[in-house]
Amino acid sequence: MTEIRVDVRRELIDWAFEITDLPPESQHKALQDTKWLQENFTHYLQPTVKQLGTFATRLHVPFGDLLLDKPPKLEDIRLAFRTQENAPAQVSLTVRDVIYEMQRKQAWFKENSQIATHKLAFIGNAAVSDANETLKVVNRYLVLTHFSSPRDLFKDLRNQLSEIGILVMQKGGAGLGTNRPIEISELRAFVLLDDYAPLIFINQKDSYTARIFSLIHEFIHILHGTDELLSGNDRDIVEERHINKVVAAFLMPALEFKMHFDSNNIDRTARYFGVSPQAVAIRAQSLRLINSTDDVNYMPPVVPPKSSGGDPYNTALSYNDRRYMSALVAAQENGTVLPTEAASLIGIIYKMLDRTIEIFNEREEAS
Repeated sequence: MTEIRVDVRRELIDWAFEITDLPPESQHKALQDTKWLQENFTHYLQPTVKQLGTFATRLHVPFGDLLLDKPPKLEDIRLAFRTQENAPAQVSLTVRDVIYEMQRKQAWFKENSQIATHKLAFIGNAAVSDANETLKVVNRYLVLTHFSSPRDLFKDLRNQLSEIGILVMQKGGAGLGTNRPIEISELRAFVLLDDYAPLIFINQKDSYTARIFSLIHEFIHILHGTDELLSGNDRDIVEERHINKVVAAFLMPALEFKMHFDSNNIDRTARYFGVSPQAVAIRAQSLRLINSTDDVNYMPPVVPPKSSGGDPYNTALSYNDRRYMSALVAAQENGTVLPTEAASLIGIIYKMLDRTIEIFNEREEAS
């Protein structure tokens, strides 16, 4: 059988290596392993369709883009976007794919769930420049309860935000599987503003204390009605710092904080409020309980051991907002969404769909 080969422009190969999220060593290996990229190969830049598909999958780039006459222009993405340094971030291919996935989920929920039927009054309801007013609005919508673990606090706050109409999604990487992780240094969280179905995304690789902080941080962005952080101007940086102060004031209310703060055991204070010791130190300094964050000692953060995986069905359900899952399961069961599309919208392979839905329904009946 004659092999069908396609001509690929060199500039498109260069573009693929430029935008891929593969580390340099993996890129080098991909180049070495791909015979049709070797200039001395008979079919240089003339792969078979299968070979080109394998290359596209390996570099995490769209197959069709490699057949164009010139590299495509990537869509400009501007979002309220938290990194470790609270600075404007460059959008990598991995993060870009996660953003597209969240946009697709948001669009489906808004257009097909029959839940997002009215505008949410709290969007843009707090003045950006008034920290006290913003804190009052946060307290109007959320109730802070103390739990024995940050995980339980995160779950409670996530449920509260969902109940008032915000989709809260989390994930640790792009696509299926774990081979495209989102590094915490690159992204902690972002928000997709929408009058009917705003969405908060949290990096699941982050610690629970960090996820809690990010969750409230992004909620405040929604209250401010702002989502243009990637422009990188000074106003954005100032707003980020302003929001962080409001988050700290919500999670560690002044009067209660002064009662529980112990400069000799800052880790115990952190456990009580479900925040990091660093956040406690900064809050204590802002309340003038200490002169400097250097005045307190705390244990270095414990790096949790790498997980061996866990239950894939529970993991899949943890990715998605509860109201979103409820609407999607109902749509799949009444036939308005095909099973293959339902699996894709959940973020799982097709053969996991039935069991995932079964577990979700069991949870709903038990709650």
